[in-house]
Amino acid sequence: MAQVKGILILGLIKFLKKGMKESLPQVTGMMSADTKRYLDEHISPAGWYPYKVLPELLRIVDKIAGKGDLSFCREQGRLSAQHDLSTIFSSMISNTDPQLLLTKAVTIWSSYYDTGKTEMRLEGSDGLTMLIKDFPEIDRAHVISTQGWLEQFLIMCRYEDVRSEIVHCQCSGDPVTELRFWFRR
Repeated sequence: MAQVKGILILGLIKFLKKGMKESLPQVTGMMSADTKRYLDEHISPAGWYPYKVLPELLRIVDKIAGKGDLSFCREQGRLSAQHDLSTIFSSMISNTDPQLLLTKAVTIWSSYYDTGKTEMRLEGSDGLTMLIKDFPEIDRAHVISTQGWLEQFLIMCRYEDVRSEIVHCQCSGDPVTELRFWFRR
């Protein structure tokens, strides 16, 4: 069973408590019994928790803060990157060398998830591809959140006109999840 670092779950909980305080009873009512159980316990930022908790919380936030179409997951990813790259990973945005940025992004993935491998490759001077492999239980809400996170990462590294798309997704039965990004320096 795939696991995720507690810091990702805590980020969503903090968002819920701070930005959606009045909706907490509704949020709790939408959670599965397993997720409620984990949230009733102390969640350690460095601890490992079942992956399924993350997409469940992303989907709940999307239903309440967004339109329920998963588009808010992208915004949530951007907000998460803004926080991460301003605090725990702030040193990562000091260099705009694309190859170094790709290496750093791959390192971040392995610090958050115990499942899946990610590869990044440059596509000319104005694009990159992210491949997520060996993560068959990946959820679309998580993929969209990752898309938003990497968009914000590129923006904070001073790239402009950042655009992206999800080309393939293991959640749809594809052999890999592929995200493509275009930008201008």
